[in-house]
Amino acid sequence: MPHELEHLEAACQDEELTETLRRVSAEVMETMFFSEAVPVDCEHDWLAGAASVRVDFDGSHSGQMWLALSREAIPAIAGAFLGLDPDEAAAEQRSQVILELGNILCGAILSSLWPESQLQLDPPALTAWECTSEGVWHVCLALEEGLLAISIRLSGVKQTC
Repeated sequence: MPHELEHLEAACQDEELTETLRRVSAEVMETMFFSEAVPVDCEHDWLAGAASVRVDFDGSHSGQMWLALSREAIPAIAGAFLGLDPDEAAAEQRSQVILELGNILCGAILSSLWPESQLQLDPPALTAWECTSEGVWHVCLALEEGLLAISIRLSGVKQTC
């Protein structure tokens, strides 16, 4: 295994980085979406029916962030973000809020993990959950309204001089 990949594999096991993922995700959910997010043990049966977002990033670190939000949480999260009652947000508005949630979380997490890095985020995309547990930092969080899963997979760390 090349040295760079060994480094990535070792980094993916780092509990401090996973704790940062939990902390930053909880802060974003509380401040931007008015929802408490509490770490829970991962049980992923719900992911197949979840709304999922993928955000690719590149720069000093490259990879993807995956986010899944349980269907029952979507109305409350969209309503809170838009300042509406949960049932007032239209389907298109809900989709846009889920994409924005992915964008906000990815930017906040990556900025916290690597504050000196130069990263570019691709636009978030709604997609089916395809992120396996191999080689990722992952957390599951319970919201009052449902569940949230976040995974980050690195595909490379570019060397800078």
